[in-house]
Amino acid sequence: MNYIWAGMMVIGIAFSAVNGTMDTLGDAMMDSCEESITFLLSMAGVMGLWSGIMNIAEKTGLIHALCGLFRPLTAWLFPQVKDEETISAMILSFASNMMGAGNSSTIFALKAMERLDRENGRRPVASDAMCMFLVINMYMVQLLPVTVLKLRSDAGSAAPEDIVIPAAIVELVTMVAAVILCRICEGKRGKH
Repeated sequence: MNYIWAGMMVIGIAFSAVNGTMDTLGDAMMDSCEESITFLLSMAGVMGLWSGIMNIAEKTGLIHALCGLFRPLTAWLFPQVKDEETISAMILSFASNMMGAGNSSTIFALKAMERLDRENGRRPVASDAMCMFLVINMYMVQLLPVTVLKLRSDAGSAAPEDIVIPAAIVELVTMVAAVILCRICEGKRGKH
């Protein structure tokens, strides 16, 4: 991938040099850098807020209570996972994803995946639980897509929240289909 990016940059610079538009290229690069920094700073606040909320939920025992509430579902989705810390990390990841804090949930997802990998004996092949966790994490329904709402608001949308219900419906259908497909693949892998 690095070669592709480097190649694209070299081609762009060469094309600009041939066309005599190096000053335009420089301006575009600086504008892109400025927009990137502005975007990062605006999203840092959102990420900080959700990371703080998730840490508070973890320290107050709310996550432990959610584990108990969702235990039947997690037992069905992850029958081989017995460690409460692993389940807590997975639920933290799912909860932050559901609240639309996708970037913030990465921390919890990595922690959960590390614990699942430890339970898997750090083998080079992912366990069924690791695959199911990845699938659910990638297709989790976002009840409050904070990032999308922020981007739509910044882009000048008159009603940035109009995306919430249609997106949640599509995400729910996609997540159910992904879980079913994962279960089918688990069954086929178990037969070999």
